[in-house]
Amino acid sequence: MTAAQQQCLATALAPDSQGSRSTVDNAGRSRVVNIGFEDVTSADPTRIPDIARQLDSVNATGVSISVGRLDWIGFPWAEYKEMQSSEVAGTGRDYIREAIDAFICSESGQRRTISLNIDTLLGRELEYRPEIAGVNAEGNISRNWTSVSSWKNGGLTERLAVLTSQLVQRYSPDSINITEMMFPSYTFGDADLKDFQSFSGMNTWPRRFDGTTDAGADALHEWRSDAVQKIMAEVASQLTGTEVELTMDVRSPINEDLRGRLDSGQDYARLLGIVDRLNIWNFQGINSTGYYDTAQLASFYTAKDPSRFGIEIGLWDHDGSISPEALEHELRLAEESNVRHLSVTPTSLMDQQAWDVLRRVWGSPRPTEMGN
Repeated sequence: MTAAQQQCLATALAPDSQGSRSTVDNAGRSRVVNIGFEDVTSADPTRIPDIARQLDSVNATGVSISVGRLDWIGFPWAEYKEMQSSEVAGTGRDYIREAIDAFICSESGQRRTISLNIDTLLGRELEYRPEIAGVNAEGNISRNWTSVSSWKNGGLTERLAVLTSQLVQRYSPDSINITEMMFPSYTFGDADLKDFQSFSGMNTWPRRFDGTTDAGADALHEWRSDAVQKIMAEVASQLTGTEVELTMDVRSPINEDLRGRLDSGQDYARLLGIVDRLNIWNFQGINSTGYYDTAQLASFYTAKDPSRFGIEIGLWDHDGSISPEALEHELRLAEESNVRHLSVTPTSLMDQQAWDVLRRVWGSPRPTEMGN
């Protein structure tokens, strides 16, 4: 670690020093790289240092670090050992602290912003708690999505709130980000029907003329949106009295309805009454989140409210990752559209070509900075 980095780290971790922290400059814009859990907990000892060097080379202003899921976290927690990932259980390491220390300071000693990202999907827990798994309209049980009722009555909302509070106390991040907080289709189990009936006053699921379940009914969208709003409000309550911001990933629209993704319970206007910023997914390789490009999303949202909306460019594709050319196209659209908050995800899909694209578009640190 350089002397500049040591000084930066000491300042970054000092109590009540946040207001005076000097951050990486990228023309007043937030340029963030998302570090996935697979990289945060990598067994390769060179992986984190390699990412840190790449962050320097692309002039990234911040990172979003995955802390895991509600049943699979990346740090030791004595009160909730059942939530610890196998990596933590096997080593006792605090992978989140290690990642923060590695990424918070650039080589030249400037501070990067730190966002801690909580994934609200479950996996391991559904194997021994199948009763909380979501069920779709066809009766299929999800391996990752939980039911609406499990969030309302199964303790998941409370656990997300406790995890949020714990992250703030342990690590003092700049922000907490919540991802995958939605109910896209697996909301048709028996317990969910009871909850929907209580909410809507209807006796059964909305029906089409032929008697089949109308999975796209407005009443379902309203019910899901109300649930997501209340969950996020509980998370926000954990940040009251702190300077930690709350952000949230949301799916991008797939049609002319720009209110958001009400089908998934993500009503942008409702959520902006709770969170500081929404990060709109622009995953061109995935149909459900790649209908509009960066320029279109910018014209719909960031141009009108640049501080409340960001755009997140995803590298996923059906057969791996999008091409460097596709990535550069979206990044340059963001620059041309003056998108203030932009992120790229995940590092596990970023080869050297992808990093080179970021360096060309975002720029490299000035030589005098690198030499300090």
